Amino acid sequence: MRLFKAILLLMLVVGVVPTLMVGWLSVSHTRELLVRDAQELAQERVKQLRLKAEIFLGEPTDAVLGLARVPGFFGLPLEAQQTHLASVLNQRRDVLALTVFDADRQRLPGLQAFSKHDVPPTALAGHEERARALLENIEGVRYADVVKDPQGSEPVLTLAFPVGEPVRGYIAADLSLTDLRKMLEQERVGSTGFAYLADRHGHLVAGGGGVAGLGEDVAQRGPVAHLLKQLVGKSNMELFHVGNFGKGRDAVVAAYTVLPETGWAIVSEQPVEHAYRQVDTMEQRILLGLGAAILVAVVLAALFSRNLTRPLKGFISGALELAHGKFGVEVDIKQKNELGELAQTFNYMSKQLLAYDMENRGLYESLEKGYLETIVALANSIDSKDAYTRGHSQRVGDVSVQIGREMTLTERELRQLQYGGILHDIGKIGIVESILCKQTRLTDQEMAIMREHPAIGDAIIGPVSFLGAVRACVRHHHERWDGTGYPDKLKGEDIPLLARIVACADTFDACTSTRPYQKAMPLEKAMEILDNLSGAQLDPKVVQALKQVLAKQGVRLEGHRLPVKLAS
Repeated sequence: MRLFKAILLLMLVVGVVPTLMVGWLSVSHTRELLVRDAQELAQERVKQLRLKAEIFLGEPTDAVLGLARVPGFFGLPLEAQQTHLASVLNQRRDVLALTVFDADRQRLPGLQAFSKHDVPPTALAGHEERARALLENIEGVRYADVVKDPQGSEPVLTLAFPVGEPVRGYIAADLSLTDLRKMLEQERVGSTGFAYLADRHGHLVAGGGGVAGLGEDVAQRGPVAHLLKQLVGKSNMELFHVGNFGKGRDAVVAAYTVLPETGWAIVSEQPVEHAYRQVDTMEQRILLGLGAAILVAVVLAALFSRNLTRPLKGFISGALELAHGKFGVEVDIKQKNELGELAQTFNYMSKQLLAYDMENRGLYESLEKGYLETIVALANSIDSKDAYTRGHSQRVGDVSVQIGREMTLTERELRQLQYGGILHDIGKIGIVESILCKQTRLTDQEMAIMREHPAIGDAIIGPVSFLGAVRACVRHHHERWDGTGYPDKLKGEDIPLLARIVACADTFDACTSTRPYQKAMPLEKAMEILDNLSGAQLDPKVVQALKQVLAKQGVRLEGHRLPVKLAS
């Protein structure tokens, strides 16, 4: 609270005098600036309306003009021509009718299409009459005056244009201006203003607010009258104007511009009292608003920059160090305010996090040690049945880790490899000792029983959740690269990578260890066998990684493990 009160008092002392000075100097210029802003706003508004109107008119017009770009349109079969007409009507719901005339301005039979199925004769005649009127001395796209849809009250615009060089014929179309009308009716200029569209004769095309329906004479309205006066003796001249029109209660702020294609005027009107309401409001508030907003903001920015930036930098630096795991870091802020209290809280939190981290590390190491001891105990229960294989599981785990490290596996995967190598033969617990310890060649029936040990091992460790990732090593370490292994006959990279590594380490230890039926082989002989098995029983990439391990480290052939150090 002390910091808040100091800042508040400073804002009051520094803000009052500058605000009064700047307000007194600025008030005389406020009206002119705000009036100009209101007019610029009207100008931007009418520009946006023009863009929207051009889109509403341009898109259907472009669709109809696309017929002129059809190669050899007048030479196409009647059915193809009808297909092109129907395509335009289907794609553009605002195209109501299409009619094709020949070079003599005669309507071609079968080339008249309407978006509605039931078109009354009066509508047909009206469309054709408007189209024929446009064809006299036509050189480009020409627009007729807007009329009402005979089947409703919606505005309809007729256009026509010649096709071909020299002229092969003409195409006329009726366009619906319903969407354009809705857009203008929904356009709001402030709370009481409105926008409308007038043709070159001063008749209403579409609009809302203070104007009535289609065809109404709006030539006497200030902005339209001004525009018509400017257009005297000029043809389709693009004009723009913004200003005040009318007097007294009828005075409006208006802006208009002309659509060059049709010669129509887009007009935006708003009563003066509403358009310039902000002027009066801002004049009343200028002394307190302008100075306070500018000068006080500058002064406070400087004060905050000096009093808060340096402490905040210390907090940011400390927080980043905490985020990187450097628990116990402290920030040194000796201020006797809320920032100082926050620094003390931050330092206390950092120390607590350090204590929790040390405690968690101890618990994790103890838990991991317990996991490993349990796994080793399980593996020893197998090795104890057969003196010749004692230490085999531990060696397979260690060699697997060395291969995995050579293949740049993560520390988590290396830990899983060690567990998987130690437990890969855990399923032999379920094999009777008469088969497990038999020193002569197994019969086919005995071999079938022996081959059940991967599935038995998988079932044994399956309920142990933290060994979930190890199950692949236990179940699939006897799968072969060529797909002839067991128990699932997986092939190639369908065999999990960890299982492929354990399989290679298992084969390597089997070759370099003394068994009842086999003496330990020299390293060169063992690697020759692994090379022969590469691509058939073993993954070639894993065999290559084992070679790289042996090339980097000296390995005694029997009874010794490769040195392995797992990250905690």
